[in-house]
Amino acid sequence: MADPIIKLGSTGDAVKKAQKALIQRFYLAVGTDDGIFGHVTDFAVRSYQNDRSVGHFNAFSFPLVIDGIVGQQTWSRLAPDTVKKGSKGSGVRLLQELLKSFADPQLDPGPIDGDFGPLTETAVKAFQGFAVDFDGNPLTVDGIVGPKTWTALWS
Repeated sequence: MADPIIKLGSTGDAVKKAQKALIQRFYLAVGTDDGIFGHVTDFAVRSYQNDRSVGHFNAFSFPLVIDGIVGQQTWSRLAPDTVKKGSKGSGVRLLQELLKSFADPQLDPGPIDGDFGPLTETAVKAFQGFAVDFDGNPLTVDGIVGPKTWTALWS
């Protein structure tokens, strides 16, 4: 099931999920995941969206609109689906763009084609080999891009 659209005034688990993702990307302070989409969360969402909007380096080919609403487009950057070898689609394309942005030959996933093949898997494993999660723990080197790897990549 897709995450619901949330905005100023929303409450509940989806807000808490978004707040946790914003905390892990340093847009909210630790401990502010109260499940209430107030003005602090609104500012954090808008800041996150701004950093990924048209004209900004982190927009890639998935720019966000700065509207303070966490809808499908913002969810796809804030909490992307897990991808692994054999996956295809926009999540893989985002992954490939993020890896390419490092401009490191070890992290080069090959062509940005939305197809999670062997070159992308090798690049993911190389990234996981030196990256850490939000708590400073090494990532598991498994080639699977789940929540911890997405956060380390600054999706």
